[in-house]
Amino acid sequence: MRTFIALEVPENIQKEVFSLKENISSHYAKIRWVKKENIHITLAFLGEIVEDVIEQVKERLQLVSKKHQTFTMTLQGVGVFPQMKRPRVLWVGVVPEVKEPITHIANDVIDALGFLHPKDKKKFSPHITFGRIKFISDLSSLQKVIESISFETDEFMVNKITLFKSDLKPDGAIYTPLSKYPLRENK
Repeated sequence: MRTFIALEVPENIQKEVFSLKENISSHYAKIRWVKKENIHITLAFLGEIVEDVIEQVKERLQLVSKKHQTFTMTLQGVGVFPQMKRPRVLWVGVVPEVKEPITHIANDVIDALGFLHPKDKKKFSPHITFGRIKFISDLSSLQKVIESISFETDEFMVNKITLFKSDLKPDGAIYTPLSKYPLRENK
């Protein structure tokens, strides 16, 4: 079973992120857009895991969720990975104030599930992937458009961690929540 752990975002925020594709002309690049309902912040990608360990994963995620409090978040800014000279992934960032709490949750998830996969060599950077660039026909124009996008959402509540199953299909992945783990309420 192919799995990952993520923070969900509300449907109205998914719509806002999804609508960013309207700003980027298909004249500049061939881009595979992430489906609106698949927009989320990945904390850890587990890949293929055997069903025997699912219960152990669920138990550990329950423990992690109890360590962290709910918080509000705003998405802000648009960028690319790995760099503007060679863009491959289009992303939306988070406001600086929430990078630390999200990073703490992600690190705790990775530590708790370290028995499943080695630590990622890349530094964790909280973001939402909304497009994958397959081919670029006009890099200069694409760069100008991306740099010109000003994006910020309303604030929304983050109150759970979700374990997802990912089924790869010809027309894109289908993400199914397997279980949800509430964060501690702020008191």
